[in-house]
Amino acid sequence: MSDVGDVGVGPVGRTGRIPDPPLKHLFDGDATNVYNDEICNLCAGTPGPDLLRLCTDIFAEATAHRMELERKDAYLFQYGATAGPHDFREELALFLSKRYNDPVHKEDLILTCGATHGLQLILNSFLEPDGVIFVEEVTYMIAISVFREFTGLKIVPVAFSETGVVPELLERVAREEKALRDPARSTGKPFWAVFYSIPVYHNPTGVCASQEVCAEVVRVARDLDFLVVCDDVYNLLHYSEAGPAPRRLFSVDHVDRADPGHVISNGSFSKILAPGVRVGWLEAPGPLVQRLRTSGILRSGGGVNAYMAGVLTSALQLGLLDAHLDKLVAVLKGRMRALCSALAATLPEGCSVRAPDGGYFVWLRLPAWVDAERLHRFARDARRVSAFPGTIFSPAAAPASDAYRHCLRLAIAFHDEQKLAAAARDLCAAIAEFLQRGGDV
Repeated sequence: MSDVGDVGVGPVGRTGRIPDPPLKHLFDGDATNVYNDEICNLCAGTPGPDLLRLCTDIFAEATAHRMELERKDAYLFQYGATAGPHDFREELALFLSKRYNDPVHKEDLILTCGATHGLQLILNSFLEPDGVIFVEEVTYMIAISVFREFTGLKIVPVAFSETGVVPELLERVAREEKALRDPARSTGKPFWAVFYSIPVYHNPTGVCASQEVCAEVVRVARDLDFLVVCDDVYNLLHYSEAGPAPRRLFSVDHVDRADPGHVISNGSFSKILAPGVRVGWLEAPGPLVQRLRTSGILRSGGGVNAYMAGVLTSALQLGLLDAHLDKLVAVLKGRMRALCSALAATLPEGCSVRAPDGGYFVWLRLPAWVDAERLHRFARDARRVSAFPGTIFSPAAAPASDAYRHCLRLAIAFHDEQKLAAAARDLCAAIAEFLQRGGDV
């Protein structure tokens, strides 16, 4: 999922047409443009140009390999299978099994156009139109926008801690919401509610849900029969050598192959390769996969993005993605260390930073009285560095969102180590001046 909305779209003119400037990428023309050299933007969670340039050789080799295979039958150019090409899912399962250090079965995989498409597919296929969306009280902000586009859904925030969502509060609000529903009223969708969660290297906080929390979330989901949708786009970006990567919640939901299960893992190549390829996957229990295989949308379209899935199949077979991910993890580990070390050395008293051992994001807490939106504007104008204020990650309006009013999220993937360290020092200087002036800037 991208970290900003569409930009450059203004009001409709007299002709009825909207302005259509020649934008080069999602961030072009926006205040959060990470390509703007006049400001060090720590807002967008996207790979930097140096990392994307590595993809050119990968795709040149993988495309040549795949096109040679297609000279015989050219199946890749036909309408695809609804679940995605068999060889793609087979290679993806092998790749994920190795990287997760946990078995992944090709039968459980569905090809998507990325995590946002996967989320939309889940909501369309499994959730009652007047259903409930439980979300962590601080979460990926554009997912909130996606949920609000489903106008019949009710969004319910749930308390969040340093170990993930608070399970007893999730259970309490879920019981309350389920008690309000008419059990006789159903549209044939299998779930009355969805819990949207980012349990591994959470966006924006970097938190990983503890195994105790994961087990409790699965128990509550089973007891109250709702679906857990995990935004698992950062799971493979694990930087610590002290231990294995955190388990994905899907693997905690141990189910018999005939059991419908209550967890779906929503993955993507956007954070580990390139967002422009628009390829992701759902890992779901068998009965839910079967429902997706019979989806009218997927059947009519012949699945999605079969061509790019074919190219990625070759990249997987040739070992190109394994090699790239090893390199990517090493680079991002260095960037995370550079940013967090500079922050630790220069943060003013009363501020704290959480340094995660994976993912894209660093969560910075300031004194409780600080308005991070005002600080964000001051740092941008005075020191030419910017970061997202915490309130934009809250699905609740003020005053409920005020719990994160004094927080900033910093992204590490776009800029190199030197620029990140310099940005951290500039941001700390802006914070120090802001605090010294009591926020009167």
